[in-house]
Amino acid sequence: MKWSTLNATLARRRHEEITEAGKFVPVGLTVDYAMLRERLVEAIPRFDGEIGAGAYDVATGLALYRILGEVGMDVRTAADDGVWRFLSLRVVPDIVQARWPKLPADRFWRGRSRIWLRAVWWLIHLAWQENEEQTRAVLTDVTTDTIVQLVERPGRGGFRIELARAMFRERSSRRLSQEEFRALMKLNTARVIVTEPWFCDGGIRGYVRELHDYVVSVR
Repeated sequence: MKWSTLNATLARRRHEEITEAGKFVPVGLTVDYAMLRERLVEAIPRFDGEIGAGAYDVATGLALYRILGEVGMDVRTAADDGVWRFLSLRVVPDIVQARWPKLPADRFWRGRSRIWLRAVWWLIHLAWQENEEQTRAVLTDVTTDTIVQLVERPGRGGFRIELARAMFRERSSRRLSQEEFRALMKLNTARVIVTEPWFCDGGIRGYVRELHDYVVSVR
């Protein structure tokens, strides 16, 4: 699929149009994007508050990750904010609006880490285990704060995929609270600057266990 993008200036204008109209009417989509919209609308339930926001974000992320992957989304494309602006403002802004009814600009286009569709896609990518079922299992108690702690802490060299996935596996088995997970992410952010996880005793797995041991020890 050929991915369309939206720069910040056009994104701001489009967001203002949606905010003024109060609703979204899809127009001018290519055949590929019209089909993509149809698949996403069918797969992603509207947020009605019956389930928690974190659980809804996970469900949305899993559907988004699967469907976008099937049409060619890769990590390089997912790193392009313009792609997420286009999806958020041209393709499925009604889905974003259902989750964020006050239409905050940062959830649609402003501030890369907080663009909602981008955040939930990266949540799934960073937490991915061997399949969707196992990934859902390690994300059963995820909250919006969990997503913030993960997606807004990419590190100097960007996201470390294998490290993030190992941390989610360990987090799930240890049943960390939100406060403990926040402390874990802060500790990792500081530690990884001076420590290469691959060189630790036990490699990444050993490094992750050491972090968790420390956090659990100070409960």
